[in-house]
Amino acid sequence: MIEYTDQELQDLHKQARRDADVWRKDYPEFERLADNGIIDGLDEALPEVNDGSLAAALFKLPKRLISSKTLSGRATAQDRDEPWVSEVANIEWEKKIIPNANSQSTFHRKWKDAVRKSAQYGSVPIITLFVKRGKYRGADFIVAHPQDVLLEPNKVSDLDSDVVFWEVLYSKPQVKQMLEDAKGENSSEWDKKCLAEIVDSYSETDELNDTSTSRLNSENEVKQQGMKFCVSFVRGIGSEFTMRHVKSGKTVRRWKNPDPTGDIPVHYLYCYQDFKNPYGIGIVKLAGGTQNVLDYMRQADVFATQLGFRPPVSVSGDLDNTDLDSIVYEQDAQWIIGNANIRREEISNQIYSQLPTRISMYKTSLNQLLPIGDTSIGSDAGDPQYSKTHAGVKFQESSLSIDDEDYKDNIYQTYELVAKSMLNTHFANMEGSDLLKLSDDEREILSKAGVEFPIGANGTPTNELEESWDNLRATFDFKIEPEATKESDNAKRLEALLKVVELKSADPMLEQTLLASNKRLNTGELMAEIIALTTDNDKILEDIAPDEATEMGMESGINPRNMTEVNEPDVTQTTEDPAEDTQAVMQQYGVDELTAEAVIEGIKQGVPLPEVIEGAKRSMERNG
Repeated sequence: MIEYTDQELQDLHKQARRDADVWRKDYPEFERLADNGIIDGLDEALPEVNDGSLAAALFKLPKRLISSKTLSGRATAQDRDEPWVSEVANIEWEKKIIPNANSQSTFHRKWKDAVRKSAQYGSVPIITLFVKRGKYRGADFIVAHPQDVLLEPNKVSDLDSDVVFWEVLYSKPQVKQMLEDAKGENSSEWDKKCLAEIVDSYSETDELNDTSTSRLNSENEVKQQGMKFCVSFVRGIGSEFTMRHVKSGKTVRRWKNPDPTGDIPVHYLYCYQDFKNPYGIGIVKLAGGTQNVLDYMRQADVFATQLGFRPPVSVSGDLDNTDLDSIVYEQDAQWIIGNANIRREEISNQIYSQLPTRISMYKTSLNQLLPIGDTSIGSDAGDPQYSKTHAGVKFQESSLSIDDEDYKDNIYQTYELVAKSMLNTHFANMEGSDLLKLSDDEREILSKAGVEFPIGANGTPTNELEESWDNLRATFDFKIEPEATKESDNAKRLEALLKVVELKSADPMLEQTLLASNKRLNTGELMAEIIALTTDNDKILEDIAPDEATEMGMESGINPRNMTEVNEPDVTQTTEDPAEDTQAVMQQYGVDELTAEAVIEGIKQGVPLPEVIEGAKRSMERNG
């Protein structure tokens, strides 16, 4: 663990800000493109209209990647052997932490925001906290603005950095409330005297003139106001975190790293990494130039359309009796032209006629950069190299899947780190005890893991667990469950099963072909599996007893065991009178009594029916 003095942290913070300003100089432009804003300095003759494909793609991306099923994982205690500790952690995570981790917004909404912003900027910092909000005390996280968090200079990523700086802006009332809270808790973490002096000497003008930590704002962005503080997170078990007032350079708070693993509470969700730019590369950086060209083409097209409807007019000759103001394009207009010569100047040249082709070309280029696939329709739209056949569409879907799976890997890795940080911070800093109310299934899980529940008045175990936090101290790891990708796997299985159905429909001889190889297609099992993968409603398919199946099959004229018509003797079913079976075999297959008995005996031994019949016929031929 590296230890820093206050002056070293202050100098390092300034250097980190200078480096970040270089790496992130294009952020205002990224924000404009992501918001589908009009480019600065637009020609006044052009209409204020954009194509908007890039902005739309950024909003669609998290819709595909984030759901409650996507973010599903499991915690495991690393330094405790009792399995119930891990089970309590997982229940606490699902029932208390996720529903209450609502700083800024709801848990899953924040992750969708993080995905969009990482694609916009190249990365986004996620900061875990221990909060006291209302009745909830515990772990939470926020998606910080990418310009407010600075990585250690000369490092290539968040995991590579041993110190990370978070610039925070507080209003004067918020700082006064922090001071009151510190006094009320009699906290030794805060320098209450120093904080009071900062509040008393606050000057909004002085704070706004301090540009040492100014955010790179576009002209139309609301300027941030308030008191600027810098939080320094230092990696290491028991490392010291500090909070410094930027303008005065005074440190107002010191506290120990609340995570017993020594991890810092800042984790970046990256879009793409080149391990050169520590803040990553986003989709907007890759596609922004093409989007600007496409926007211009869209503006030019609208402008050309306007000219087509209301073209310029050339006027020559005698203008004495000409009212030029009357030459307007509106309904029932009367042009008073006198003896002048009036002529519409139609726009028709090669550039104008090729404008749709050019728009299509740049749209294609943009689609190839964006992880959204080719969404064009028609033979003359989108990428002409993209096949519009079923196979071509499937190929495009597979390419899109590659992009999505790569992004999901980034999300899963970051989610695991954030969840691990939240759990460790939560369990290390909770105090006293809390009552955890359980469902019957949760109580059963904990009982099997070794927890003994008191017996209630009704003679059954209670569904309440007293969480004594001193007994729950542990360090935890967190991993995304393999089941999180089960939905994708099920979709692939369903597609494969449907192909089997198509094959059966296309080839009427399929079952005979399989029979020749001693195989049989279980159509009932095939359809049951398809239905099970299509819906979660377990009431659609019902299991029935074998005797009930036989009875239902006889009533419908179908033998449920092999799906053959019952008017053809089924030799796989024995009756009370063996002679009747023998007679049925002799009639159906044209064999003598001895051979029929051999067939029945072979079936009783489990030999497949086709083999038994074929063997019996060969025996008859040999015996003449």
